Amino acid sequence: MAKTKSEGAPSAADGEIPATIWERLDAPRTARSTLTHDRIAEAAVALADAEGLEAVSMRKLAERLGVATMALYRYVDSKDELLELMTDAVSDPATLTADPEDWRAVFGEAAHRRRATALAHPWLPAAQSQVPATLTPSRNQVLERMLAALEPLPLTGDQKMQLIRALDAYARGAADGEVNQRMMLERRGYGADGDVRLLLRANMQWLLRSGRYPRFAALVTDGLAPVDAVREFELGLQAMLDGLAARFGI
Repeated sequence: MAKTKSEGAPSAADGEIPATIWERLDAPRTARSTLTHDRIAEAAVALADAEGLEAVSMRKLAERLGVATMALYRYVDSKDELLELMTDAVSDPATLTADPEDWRAVFGEAAHRRRATALAHPWLPAAQSQVPATLTPSRNQVLERMLAALEPLPLTGDQKMQLIRALDAYARGAADGEVNQRMMLERRGYGADGDVRLLLRANMQWLLRSGRYPRFAALVTDGLAPVDAVREFELGLQAMLDGLAARFGI
């Protein structure tokens, strides 16, 4: 049985690569309409921010925009394309201000922006696990900035991409982990900014009583400072940049 548009993105199984939403956006539109891709993305982001990614459906989005559900399909072919629009919309490369000739500053700013965007839009990690979000126009502009910062350095194309992927892996992993913990705390009634130690208290007491983990128990008994997410992200980021600089001799 053939899939409906809402079930997935177009297939290239027959060897013909379908046009992406970004290619279609570049094509001139002959008819004028109050509904635009920007309006659709803005409404979808607002819906996800308010109710979570699971609340975003074509029907609900159409209601929010005051149009028929089928009207949306003149702009997006599938839910996957909608997610691509959303991930692109929350990236704003025009506001990046780091010195373009300082690769560490450019990379650091990109990492901090990745964290800030994920915290502002907690649905982003889940959305990016479903679509190839790295190749949207806004994210490609960030990539261009990073490549431009690396251009004067004695690096091959593969080495440049290794640097970029390593930085992205750190920033995404750290930011997504922080988002997941905040969402877990909120679901358990502690609030997104709650102290995770309260949530883990029962497990911690069992661990200390068990006697099975003496080294970790000693750390806890001696006293550990509350986790400072901002400081830990920065510490990890600088260690990553130091390591990349040493590894590639730059």
